[in-house]
Amino acid sequence: MSLLARPAVPPDRAPRAHRLITLVPRSEWAYRPRIVATGFVIVTQVFLYVLLWRALYRESGDTVVGLDMSQAITYSVLATLMGTGRVVLEGASQETAQSKIRDGSVVFWFVRPLAARRYCAWRGLGESLYATLWLLGGLTVGVLCSLVALPPSWPAAAVTVVSYALGQVVFHQIGLLVDLTSFWTITSFGVNRLAAFAQLLLSGGLIPLWLFPDWFRSTAGHLPFAATINVPVSLYTGRIPVADSAPYLAEQALWCVLLAVLGRLMWRRAARRLLVLGG
Repeated sequence: MSLLARPAVPPDRAPRAHRLITLVPRSEWAYRPRIVATGFVIVTQVFLYVLLWRALYRESGDTVVGLDMSQAITYSVLATLMGTGRVVLEGASQETAQSKIRDGSVVFWFVRPLAARRYCAWRGLGESLYATLWLLGGLTVGVLCSLVALPPSWPAAAVTVVSYALGQVVFHQIGLLVDLTSFWTITSFGVNRLAAFAQLLLSGGLIPLWLFPDWFRSTAGHLPFAATINVPVSLYTGRIPVADSAPYLAEQALWCVLLAVLGRLMWRRAARRLLVLGG
């Protein structure tokens, strides 16, 4: 059977595709040590960031590049919650093209009634929702512990939600594109390492982009990585005023479209090129 020819979806089974949303949460619940490990990593990073920013502001004064200590800590806590939980989650998942190609089960992605691209999209939606639960839980704890400040206004909170949703789409598309390179490489380890480094540095997940030189910030700020963390967190902290948010949201939406088109092209070529390491 050609990988491009898929069986028709039975009418009574089509609505069941939405059940893939629960695939990731149920898998994580089945392996509870992963939840503990993710929580430990996030708590440790937040603790170290709080110590770091308090020490820096004790030496430098009230503000650094226009950010006060409360904004800096809030930025780092939210960036950690948005980035670390998602990365740890993706790293623990075995539903990747690389792992499936190694054991040969990737062929089932292309012979199921549900298209492989839609299967990954539903699963990615579940990953985003699960990561959002970590974000909301950590945000609640951070506010109660006075580590995270509330957004400056309700409009700022609303535009942050929109920006966060767009950022999650970009996050998924970047991860998908990196994973799809497995169809053209013997191993995607190097690509994954490079993408993880770029995501951590260029998204503002490690250090706020506002602290970098102007030339670096102006370049990184227009890359898709910044759309995942820097933009929504900057809107939340008030670093980007609500009145100036339209161009940032438009750029996020543009990256969503461009990455989706590129992903669609890669899916089409991947269906015609399949290398199974197991023979």
